[in-house]
Amino acid sequence: MSIEVRTLPEQHVVYMRYVGPYGAAGIPELWKRFQQWMQERDLATPDAMKLGVAHDNPSITPAEKCRYDACLVVPRDFAPDRWVNAADIPGGRYAVAQFRGTAHEIQGAWDQVFSGWLPGSGYEPDGDRPCVEVYRGDPTVDARSGAFRCELCLPVKPL
Repeated sequence: MSIEVRTLPEQHVVYMRYVGPYGAAGIPELWKRFQQWMQERDLATPDAMKLGVAHDNPSITPAEKCRYDACLVVPRDFAPDRWVNAADIPGGRYAVAQFRGTAHEIQGAWDQVFSGWLPGSGYEPDGDRPCVEVYRGDPTVDARSGAFRCELCLPVKPL
């Protein structure tokens, strides 16, 4: 797995939240609801940047309490409605890996970043910032298999 450390900017977003185990259990349904919300407001444009934000460490937080946000990057003056909230996703240094696969495979890719790359990298996780998945445009790779592409972004700081 090829990983590049780079600085990402802060992003202002609107989001819908899922609470429960990470992975294929409920997150795909959250994205379907969020995509419908975006389409109804003509926000599902080809250049839309979407973020998946995992707020909790599943090895510490009980699975039923893990928080995941499906986000859309919007201008600061965008007014959220009763279906979404607004937040700022912090910028900074992130270890960025390209992912291509299904919702069932993404946890294994995250595990590779944490257990394969991180130990010898000279970095440690920056626990003050969440892990982020960056989805640009239409992330669909294969609608039949459910495969998609995104960037896995682990917030890091030097050891």
